[in-house]
Amino acid sequence: MKMRTKILFMLLAMIVVFSSGCMDEKKQIVLNQSGNISSYEFEVFLNESNNHVPANTTTYYLLEDKTKVQVVNIAINRSELDIYPPDSLGGSSGDNPIDNFLLLVEPSNETITDSQTFEELSRRNETSDINYTLTQGINQSMKVLNLKFEEPVTGFIAYTLAIPGMQGFAFIKPDSEFIRVVLPPGYVTGNRIFGIARPTPSNTSFDEKGRQNLLWISSKMGGREEAIQVKYYADSAPLYFLAAIVFLLFGVILVLFYYSRSKKELESVKGILDLEKEYEKKQKRRK
Repeated sequence: MKMRTKILFMLLAMIVVFSSGCMDEKKQIVLNQSGNISSYEFEVFLNESNNHVPANTTTYYLLEDKTKVQVVNIAINRSELDIYPPDSLGGSSGDNPIDNFLLLVEPSNETITDSQTFEELSRRNETSDINYTLTQGINQSMKVLNLKFEEPVTGFIAYTLAIPGMQGFAFIKPDSEFIRVVLPPGYVTGNRIFGIARPTPSNTSFDEKGRQNLLWISSKMGGREEAIQVKYYADSAPLYFLAAIVFLLFGVILVLFYYSRSKKELESVKGILDLEKEYEKKQKRRK
């Protein structure tokens, strides 16, 4: 009886240990310096379906080196924001999960939510002095950064995240009505051979810098579409691929031509040899 009690106690202890290890353990992230305002683009994205007023929007600017992505949030009356780094599905924890963090916000109760307010915020040279806490934790095996303010704010929230150095980008759908991805100059998506965006964007366009812009609207996305994946490629890739196919076909045709020509020459030589052999046989018969 005592042995069974000991075994049961050990099992309970192991369950407590494992369950405590799976709990959401949060650690606070302290950023010693503010980000560089000049390194970001603060576009005032307007909701065309609602009298052209700003809306909660998350924009991902993929950089040309393919190792970082700049994220700019248009936050309207937000007191909390969850940030899922691109490696969040792995649940890993890096020493520097977020970089170049800055705020251009004002308390919502002191701010008018219109395009003029955001235009003024985008032209500021100094970041906002707003109290906040930034913590990192694991939630359902996914890494998540939680940004929390003492009171609701309205304005821009910008930061930079590290991504794998590949021509592909996947992220958890943020809690925003509009989700935008801006590809690096000279890159596009949409070709099923080279790469597409999933789910299909609500709109695709090009900006003044020639960059392809992809737009998703959360309210029009299915409930199961919790992640967005974009595979992109150099805009010249299809042309080079077509040129390679044409060159390959030309090479095949050339080989077939030389094969056919060689075959005819061999048949001609064989015919001459056959005639010579027939002639020699006739000569032997005469003798």
